[in-house]
Amino acid sequence: MEDNLRFNIADQRISYNGKRDDHPFDDDQIIEFNHRHKAALSNYDLSLEACNIITLCDQINYRSNLGALRNRQVRQSVILSAALSAVAIGVHGRGSINKHPKDQITKELTNLLKRANDRTSAQIMAEVLQTTTETLPVGEEVLIECTITEGVRMKPGKEPGGNPTIAVGAVFGKERHRDQYGLSMLGDVTLLSMGTDVVEGTTKSIKGLHSSMTALFVTEANVKRHLPDIYVQRWMSGAHFKEFNPRETSLLDAAEIVASSYGFSDVGRLSSYFLDRPRHYPAMDILNQAGISTPFDKDGDLMPAVILGMDGVQFPDQRGLLSMIGEIGGSAEWAIGVLPLVWRGGQAIGMLTSQSSLTNKALSPEEMWKERFHYTEEEFMLIQDARFERKPYFTVSDIIDNPFAGGISAFGAITDNYFIPFMEGVKAHPEDNRISLSVLTVNSLGVVECWQMTFKANRKLEHSIDLMKSPKEKFNKLRGQQLEQAIGQMLNDEYLRKRYRIFFTNEYYPALIPVRDKMVILHRAVEGLIERQAIQPQDRDIIEITERLAPNWFANSD
Repeated sequence: MEDNLRFNIADQRISYNGKRDDHPFDDDQIIEFNHRHKAALSNYDLSLEACNIITLCDQINYRSNLGALRNRQVRQSVILSAALSAVAIGVHGRGSINKHPKDQITKELTNLLKRANDRTSAQIMAEVLQTTTETLPVGEEVLIECTITEGVRMKPGKEPGGNPTIAVGAVFGKERHRDQYGLSMLGDVTLLSMGTDVVEGTTKSIKGLHSSMTALFVTEANVKRHLPDIYVQRWMSGAHFKEFNPRETSLLDAAEIVASSYGFSDVGRLSSYFLDRPRHYPAMDILNQAGISTPFDKDGDLMPAVILGMDGVQFPDQRGLLSMIGEIGGSAEWAIGVLPLVWRGGQAIGMLTSQSSLTNKALSPEEMWKERFHYTEEEFMLIQDARFERKPYFTVSDIIDNPFAGGISAFGAITDNYFIPFMEGVKAHPEDNRISLSVLTVNSLGVVECWQMTFKANRKLEHSIDLMKSPKEKFNKLRGQQLEQAIGQMLNDEYLRKRYRIFFTNEYYPALIPVRDKMVILHRAVEGLIERQAIQPQDRDIIEITERLAPNWFANSD
């Protein structure tokens, strides 16, 4: 095996020499954008000052149209949601762990800071979508349901799970439409599905490392099958290949299938991306021995999935970023990355794996790999519940009823991105109250763009940053009467009440059952979350005070 076949993408950096058409906004387009998104931008006292759209790929797949996403306000709101949630972390949470002395950095502190960034991103992402949907004119109204999310699962020895996020079942739209959800909807209201990873590369976000981002997609398609929040092994290419059963296909056979999708006669022309995890070392060894390079990263496997096979993306060895062959990561990241990949003409197969085996530190890398399909009883129940036991592998068509229905995905750069080198992370300029970042977008037509956006704070940048903070930050160290007064003040203000409700549902979803536009609190689940340190004892008080002060939010609880 040649040493240069396995390398960290931070050491052998990707370059881009493909299509790059710049389309800067003129003054009229800036005015139109600010008018179109006035309500969402005014939440944070911001306005768009400049925007340059770089088109990286405009080859239409002709299997799709934009559907309901022809509505420019709805389509751009997805981009704005990714952008502003990244901005919020970029100015308030990026590199947060670096402010602490090394001898004080513990697993508990790390998880606390990661949860804080998830919380901030989920808050802004949800607020932008809710503000947009509740201000759409009659005849153009939509209702967006979150159907895929990340951060729910426990990661033994690492995270207690239940991270703040936009939970499955969250619905954005006008109140009368939310109330009607689940019943027959008015004919002129379009139902949309959403998937999100509020922070991809959360560890990177708190360390300030490269390629951390916010991520979401919105599609007119229905999500027809629940994807359990456990690990997924993946086989992916930027070019289409026919379905195969990974259980009956060796890694090298799969590599030949992927190579053929690109028209390669030699698998040695391939690169196959991996996360740097012990569970992947056996697969990387096999591929390296066949001459396949295995670039890896310490964290994050969503962005590489989105851009596999994209023209112009190239490693120093002249190979492109071409495939994943046996890589194992989160299920939500699989779905959020695969949909835009398929829009671009690619293909992906996934198979649910045993998280319990793959996180068992007592096992060697070889044992982890061998045990990756040895499910616990709980994992097998999840697989049965999602109806995957008869077909253990799946494509996006098994999850989404019409992958080529209208849709858009957006990825907001919190930090500089190593996969798209000119995709810059959030840059704050307090001296002139400006802030800039890049957002990568892929729509259902297969068009890939990088939006370079600059926002200006209408007053002071510090004021806009303060408006982006989670409501929970107002409760730091408050208990008893002081906590109740702080919550009461929020509930008595119409705008803050909306913000608080978004925080509440994003934070406590593992103990909530949504019933149309009300909630049922599972108090035993609250105690379980506290016991495993997913939430803190103060959260018990926040929940009890909220139930008392906002009783109309809740149905009968346990």
